[in-house]
Amino acid sequence: MKSKAAILLAIALMILPFISGQYSVESLSLTVYSDGYVKVSEVIIPENYTVSFSISLLATNVEGLTVIDENGNPLPYKINGSILTVYFENAIPIKITYYTPDLTSKKGAIWSVHFTSEIPVKITFPDNAVIVDLTDIPLKIDGNSILMPPGNQTVSYVLEYRPARTEAPASGTATESFNSTAPSSLGSSSQSSSTSSESSTNWAMVGILTLLAIAAGSFVYMRRGSKEKVVGISREDFEKLLKKYELTKDEEKVLLYLFDRGGKARQAEVREMLGIPKTTAWRMFNRLEKQGLVRVYKKRRENWVELKL
Repeated sequence: MKSKAAILLAIALMILPFISGQYSVESLSLTVYSDGYVKVSEVIIPENYTVSFSISLLATNVEGLTVIDENGNPLPYKINGSILTVYFENAIPIKITYYTPDLTSKKGAIWSVHFTSEIPVKITFPDNAVIVDLTDIPLKIDGNSILMPPGNQTVSYVLEYRPARTEAPASGTATESFNSTAPSSLGSSSQSSSTSSESSTNWAMVGILTLLAIAAGSFVYMRRGSKEKVVGISREDFEKLLKKYELTKDEEKVLLYLFDRGGKARQAEVREMLGIPKTTAWRMFNRLEKQGLVRVYKKRRENWVELKL
């Protein structure tokens, strides 16, 4: 009997890895509210023949946790710290939704949302949010939502003041494939009649994010007049040539730095040389590109700047 029990135990231990713990994350989205709470939504695809999986949540302080299948049916689960274990009968899409204050921080008027992910993450901000800094370039911009690449990411933003009568509520995704309810601490999200402020796009945010996308990945090149590329020009003559343009001191430094580097350099390298934030650098490169002085392009997933004089 002992021998038979040992055999059965060995078989169970061999089978267990194939029926538990295997899954893939299909999507991850964050909805940021004006009070600092974040709604986290993950869609998990368990592998065939699995009956449970354990996943690390993005936060420890979790409220309003729901785990449902594609039909909206609740699934049993247990949570230990930030580890969530879900049990199910069939390998079907599973949605995990919860709310947490752990992903945001505030310093003065500037809010920041921090997270780490192995897949791209969609972040939806309040309608009155204005992005002021990012650790990476968004993969996609859609109104008040951005798609950030995988990795350790931080996005900083400020909330513009709006009079009480026109203030728009925090935006979530308009349509979700699964339904869920926010915790009482966030207040009710009643679906009142849409106002113009609710449906309007935050043009300030769109403008900034579009500028980032243009400066970082655009290949649009505008040349004013007929300019020939300077060959064999001395640095002194190059400095004199720059006086013809209305340039700031930082812009002159950038162009001289590129000249000394043989005409091109990595955008991050130039930014570090000046010691300026990414957003400031992107705006500056965009101005120089529009004057036909430089060209911004991608090379091996990095942004490069090239002289076009």
